[in-house]
Amino acid sequence: MHHEIKLKEERLKKRKHKFKKKHSKKHKKEHKKFRQRVQTPSEIIRRYKSILKTLPKAKTMTRAFQKHAIDRNTVVSTSAIGELTIAAPEVYEDLLAKKPCGETVLAFAKRCEAAIQGDEDVKEKMESMKARGTRLPIRRSKPV
Repeated sequence: MHHEIKLKEERLKKRKHKFKKKHSKKHKKEHKKFRQRVQTPSEIIRRYKSILKTLPKAKTMTRAFQKHAIDRNTVVSTSAIGELTIAAPEVYEDLLAKKPCGETVLAFAKRCEAAIQGDEDVKEKMESMKARGTRLPIRRSKPV
Protein backbone atom coordinates (compact mmCIF):
# COMPACT_ATOMS: atom_id res chain seq x y z
CA MET A 1 0.00 0.00 0.00
CA HIS A 2 2.75 2.35 0.94
CA HIS A 3 4.42 1.47 -2.33
CA GLU A 4 1.30 2.42 -4.33
CA ILE A 5 1.14 5.86 -2.71
CA LYS A 6 4.76 6.51 -3.68
CA LEU A 7 4.01 5.54 -7.28
CA LYS A 8 1.03 7.91 -7.40
CA GLU A 9 3.13 10.73 -5.99
CA GLU A 10 5.83 10.11 -8.58
CA ARG A 11 3.25 10.13 -11.35
CA LEU A 12 1.85 13.42 -10.07
CA LYS A 13 5.34 14.92 -10.02
CA LYS A 14 5.94 13.73 -13.57
CA ARG A 15 2.61 15.15 -14.65
CA LYS A 16 3.42 18.48 -13.02
CA HIS A 17 6.70 18.56 -14.86
CA LYS A 18 5.01 17.54 -18.06
CA PHE A 19 2.61 20.48 -18.01
CA LYS A 20 5.00 22.94 -16.44
CA LYS A 21 5.02 26.28 -18.18
CA LYS A 22 7.93 26.59 -20.53
CA HIS A 23 9.92 29.77 -20.37
CA SER A 24 10.79 31.24 -23.70
CA LYS A 25 14.44 31.71 -24.44
CA LYS A 26 15.57 35.25 -24.26
CA HIS A 27 16.43 36.57 -27.68
CA LYS A 28 19.21 39.02 -28.16
CA LYS A 29 17.59 42.28 -28.91
CA GLU A 30 18.91 44.09 -31.93
CA HIS A 31 20.12 47.42 -30.77
CA LYS A 32 19.22 49.92 -33.41
CA LYS A 33 21.67 52.73 -33.81
CA PHE A 34 20.01 56.01 -33.23
CA ARG A 35 20.86 58.55 -35.85
CA GLN A 36 23.12 61.27 -34.64
CA ARG A 37 22.64 64.59 -36.34
CA VAL A 38 25.83 65.85 -37.91
CA GLN A 39 26.20 69.60 -37.59
CA THR A 40 29.81 70.48 -38.41
CA PRO A 41 32.06 69.82 -41.40
CA SER A 42 34.53 67.94 -39.18
CA GLU A 43 31.75 65.49 -38.17
CA ILE A 44 30.88 64.99 -41.85
CA ILE A 45 34.52 64.22 -42.64
CA ARG A 46 34.71 61.70 -39.79
CA ARG A 47 31.48 60.03 -40.98
CA TYR A 48 32.68 59.99 -44.61
CA LYS A 49 35.98 58.36 -43.64
CA SER A 50 34.26 55.76 -41.44
CA ILE A 51 31.89 54.82 -44.29
CA LEU A 52 34.88 54.63 -46.64
CA LYS A 53 36.59 52.30 -44.17
CA THR A 54 33.47 50.11 -43.80
CA LEU A 55 32.80 49.83 -47.56
CA PRO A 56 35.27 46.99 -48.38
CA LYS A 57 33.89 44.82 -45.55
CA ALA A 58 30.25 45.63 -46.33
CA LYS A 59 30.71 44.92 -50.07
CA THR A 60 27.96 47.37 -51.11
CA MET A 61 27.33 51.02 -50.35
CA THR A 62 23.81 50.19 -49.22
CA ARG A 63 25.09 47.86 -46.49
CA ALA A 64 27.76 50.36 -45.45
CA PHE A 65 25.13 53.09 -45.09
CA GLN A 66 22.84 50.74 -43.15
CA LYS A 67 25.67 49.85 -40.79
CA HIS A 68 26.20 53.53 -40.04
CA ALA A 69 22.41 54.14 -39.91
CA ILE A 70 22.50 56.87 -42.51
CA ASP A 71 20.49 57.58 -45.63
CA ARG A 72 22.24 57.43 -49.01
CA ASN A 73 20.93 60.83 -50.07
CA THR A 74 22.39 62.41 -46.96
CA VAL A 75 25.82 61.01 -47.79
CA VAL A 76 25.50 62.12 -51.42
CA SER A 77 24.50 65.66 -50.47
CA THR A 78 27.41 66.12 -48.05
CA SER A 79 30.08 63.92 -49.67
CA ALA A 80 31.72 66.89 -51.41
CA ILE A 81 33.10 68.01 -48.05
CA GLY A 82 34.78 64.66 -47.35
CA GLU A 83 36.02 64.31 -50.91
CA LEU A 84 37.54 67.78 -50.97
CA THR A 85 39.25 67.18 -47.63
CA ILE A 86 40.94 64.03 -48.93
CA ALA A 87 41.73 65.29 -52.46
CA ALA A 88 42.72 68.90 -51.76
CA PRO A 89 43.09 69.68 -48.04
CA GLU A 90 44.47 73.17 -48.74
CA VAL A 91 41.38 74.14 -50.78
CA TYR A 92 39.15 72.75 -48.03
CA GLU A 93 41.01 74.75 -45.33
CA ASP A 94 40.65 77.89 -47.43
CA LEU A 95 36.88 77.35 -47.81
CA LEU A 96 36.54 76.55 -44.10
CA ALA A 97 38.32 79.77 -43.15
CA LYS A 98 35.82 81.74 -45.26
CA LYS A 99 32.79 79.88 -43.85
CA PRO A 100 30.23 82.36 -42.45
CA CYS A 101 29.06 81.74 -38.88
CA GLY A 102 25.45 80.79 -39.65
CA GLU A 103 26.09 78.80 -42.85
CA THR A 104 24.42 75.39 -42.94
CA VAL A 105 26.34 72.19 -43.62
CA LEU A 106 24.44 71.70 -46.88
CA ALA A 107 25.34 75.21 -48.10
CA PHE A 108 28.98 74.53 -47.22
CA ALA A 109 28.79 71.23 -49.12
CA LYS A 110 27.51 73.10 -52.16
CA ARG A 111 30.46 75.52 -51.95
CA CYS A 112 32.83 72.55 -51.72
CA GLU A 113 31.20 70.97 -54.79
CA ALA A 114 31.58 74.26 -56.68
CA ALA A 115 35.27 74.36 -55.71
CA ILE A 116 35.73 70.80 -56.99
CA GLN A 117 33.98 71.56 -60.29
CA GLY A 118 35.92 74.82 -60.71
CA ASP A 119 39.40 73.29 -60.37
CA GLU A 120 40.48 70.84 -63.10
CA ASP A 121 43.43 69.47 -61.07
CA VAL A 122 41.14 68.58 -58.18
CA LYS A 123 38.62 67.01 -60.57
CA GLU A 124 41.29 64.79 -62.12
CA LYS A 125 42.61 63.81 -58.71
CA MET A 126 39.05 62.90 -57.62
CA GLU A 127 38.60 60.63 -60.66
CA SER A 128 41.87 58.81 -59.97
CA MET A 129 40.88 58.43 -56.30
CA LYS A 130 37.54 56.96 -57.34
CA ALA A 131 39.35 54.41 -59.54
CA ARG A 132 41.70 53.43 -56.67
CA GLY A 133 38.87 53.11 -54.15
CA THR A 134 40.00 55.92 -51.85
CA ARG A 135 36.76 57.74 -52.55
CA LEU A 136 33.13 56.61 -52.36
CA PRO A 137 31.85 55.63 -55.83
CA ILE A 138 28.95 58.05 -55.70
CA ARG A 139 27.38 59.17 -58.97
CA ARG A 140 25.45 62.39 -58.97
CA SER A 141 22.77 62.95 -61.56
CA LYS A 142 22.90 66.69 -60.95
CA PRO A 143 25.34 68.89 -59.05
CA VAL A 144 24.65 69.33 -55.35
